[in-house]
Amino acid sequence: MATQTANITALYEDVVADLIPYYDNFVLLPNPSIIMNSYDISGGVGNTMKIPVTNAWTAASAAVTENTPILGVNDQDFKPETVSLAVSKRGAGTQVSEESLEDGGFESVRNAIVTRLSRSIAQATDQAGMNLFASGAEAALTDVSGVDLTRDDGLGNTMVGADVSLILSPEFGAYAAKREPTVKMFNDIDADNYDMIATVRNGFARIQTEFGRAICASNVVGESNVSLRASLDMFSQGVAGLRRDNAPVGGTGFYNAVVTSAHEFHLAKQLNGVGGISGGSIGSISQDLANEALLQGLIGQAIGCQFVRSNNLPRDLASA
Repeated sequence: MATQTANITALYEDVVADLIPYYDNFVLLPNPSIIMNSYDISGGVGNTMKIPVTNAWTAASAAVTENTPILGVNDQDFKPETVSLAVSKRGAGTQVSEESLEDGGFESVRNAIVTRLSRSIAQATDQAGMNLFASGAEAALTDVSGVDLTRDDGLGNTMVGADVSLILSPEFGAYAAKREPTVKMFNDIDADNYDMIATVRNGFARIQTEFGRAICASNVVGESNVSLRASLDMFSQGVAGLRRDNAPVGGTGFYNAVVTSAHEFHLAKQLNGVGGISGGSIGSISQDLANEALLQGLIGQAIGCQFVRSNNLPRDLASA
């Protein structure tokens, strides 16, 4: 690399120091409260890891008479299976000119670079994870029929457009990082600018698919057809299904319900009706606070899940 000005050298050092904290703040899925099984494989060889999964057991015999063999009657052989988790590289870049430093101000340029790079690779990470959780593959979904988790919406695949929300046990999936967010810088002398490239290598896997449920409902925020909206009943049914399958809850005692903004509004509209405001219109600050308390407090406790909004879930899917 060619000789740099003191300003560009300081800028590079600041971006390198701040990228990971900003990335961690913007990304949702590596959060241990949502994914309990997280692995750092940066020191290993290869780009795939295998995660052992214990096979299920059955209840012991209710009554065993004296001198009756137990082996052969109720064997509980330990036969673990493996789930493969492959990592992928995600990257984003930007160009910084000498003029931008001279005219834009050091802090403004630094903040713009850190925000753009960290948000870009964080969004790519979340989108890949959400897609894989919903369908088994990181590729973007285009059709509702691609969602292969058990669904609790009862709406079929005939909607004009649909968003996907997920109800997950912390034990549903796994996350692995091969390379933490890293920045490299290259000097283009001819153009008098600098290329800054941020990369991260990570991946996801579904460990127990029965520990996750999907809600596919309308992607229209102001959906007029009540039957196509996401409802509290759908999420309650999903939680009941997870409980039936003995899916573990998180440290707070709840599952995680990751919802799109459209589905969040559908639920808020339901709660607005509870508060005496018809039509889901925006009410007073006190009403908004009451709705928030219901959504995160009483309703969450009653249903058994903690609601989190994400714009990186599969959205605007076509009908089958």
